[in-house]
Amino acid sequence: MTTVTGRASTAATQTESNILAALEEHGSRMTWPRRELAAMLARRTDSFSAEEIVAGLPSLGRATIYRTLRLLVEVGILCKTAMPDGSPRYSLDDAHHHHHLVCVSCGRIDEFRHPAVERMLRAMKNHVGGELIGHRLELYHRCAVCRESGQGVDAHMHGTHMHVH
Repeated sequence: MTTVTGRASTAATQTESNILAALEEHGSRMTWPRRELAAMLARRTDSFSAEEIVAGLPSLGRATIYRTLRLLVEVGILCKTAMPDGSPRYSLDDAHHHHHLVCVSCGRIDEFRHPAVERMLRAMKNHVGGELIGHRLELYHRCAVCRESGQGVDAHMHGTHMHVH
């Protein structure tokens, strides 16, 4: 019988293998720091900042961590999401097309797909005079946990800018 902990450990091992395989396919060397970083990222189930990773891996150099995070975004292993204040947060990419819901209070990032959004994107692709080469959609909200607990700030979006009161 497999336990929940056993399944989580197996999933983390598989995720670590996927991260390392993506780096190898990209032509990157499998160094000890990259292996350490892959192991830590594979255990993450939430979004994180580069500084959280730096703090969690004090034996690795800050520049190495930042370079490797940038590389993992490039090869499609990590998603990089901009918070309302402009600071980046990262999460493991599920390899499917998706968009992000970002909690402005706790920083939680959830992925979503919605048929109406996908229809709009297809319509835009057919409508533009040139070639649509990419897009990014991040919706900012206060998650149910933060809203129910009263956590966070009174924030309002005006156009593309967020105002915190």
